[in-house]
Amino acid sequence: MFNSGEDGHPLLTTFKGGTGNGLEIMLDIQQDEYLPIWGETEETTFEAGVKVQIHSQSEPPFVQELGFGVAPGFQTFVATQEQRLTYLPPPWGECRSSDFGLDFFPVYSITACRIDCETRYVVENCNCKMVHMPGDAPFCTPEQYKECAEPALVVLGEKDSGYCVCQMPCNLTRYNKELSMVKIPSKTSAKYLEKKFNKSEKYISENILVLDIFFEALNYETIEQKKAYEVAALLGDIGGQMGLFIGASILTILEIFDYIYEVSSSPFSTMCVNWVPLHYPAHLLLSFPQRHGTYNDFPILYAILFHYFI
Repeated sequence: MFNSGEDGHPLLTTFKGGTGNGLEIMLDIQQDEYLPIWGETEETTFEAGVKVQIHSQSEPPFVQELGFGVAPGFQTFVATQEQRLTYLPPPWGECRSSDFGLDFFPVYSITACRIDCETRYVVENCNCKMVHMPGDAPFCTPEQYKECAEPALVVLGEKDSGYCVCQMPCNLTRYNKELSMVKIPSKTSAKYLEKKFNKSEKYISENILVLDIFFEALNYETIEQKKAYEVAALLGDIGGQMGLFIGASILTILEIFDYIYEVSSSPFSTMCVNWVPLHYPAHLLLSFPQRHGTYNDFPILYAILFHYFI
């Protein structure tokens, strides 16, 4: 792996975007070393080239299923752009935290979950592991590969899919890719490459490839999942609708409670007053026999007193 940061190796960085400012390698795939094909099976491959996967340092590679192909006889340019995604945890979403416990990987990702699950399944059923699998189990022999390990993965993918349930991580970093290719060698460079590598032009066109991976720009895109409706928004909408349709607000409700409290605690609500009919002359008020009235009689008394003083 290139730039994995493992075994204490420092991570390499770039200060510029564009072609020529990233990883550029030339590979000889040596097709003469490919195993001959005597018959067609599920594992038979007919292509020539290499597979490459771009991933973050915290995510294990899964080149066989997630890699893109690079063909010999071409220079392949790969412009990549970093993308950071954030998903909501339960109860709003179904993502899993990056520290979710896995047997073989410290950081949770979909790739790590799949490799972890497939490793446990193969070890449980075959007592061995495949070459790309982590752990301390012994490697499968060619016979175990053919008779147990590979059929077990087929069963896992087709019939026992509930065994491996890998949900989206809450924080994910991925790299978008744009590929373009040009033919190599050119007519002007063929003779030079023949002399440099001591190989024929035919061999170069059938076995040599150039891979150029670079950042399109030194920035990244953020995609964040947010809650569609929060409690604060709900309360705000309720208050807005009340204010729109009935002119009510929290202040109005508080004023109603304040009015009820003032009425219930007012001295006039329990005070006894003297009352007289309105048709009595004002000079008889002082000699009118005392009778006790209620708060409802107070307006009548007020009218009599007003007439008396005028």
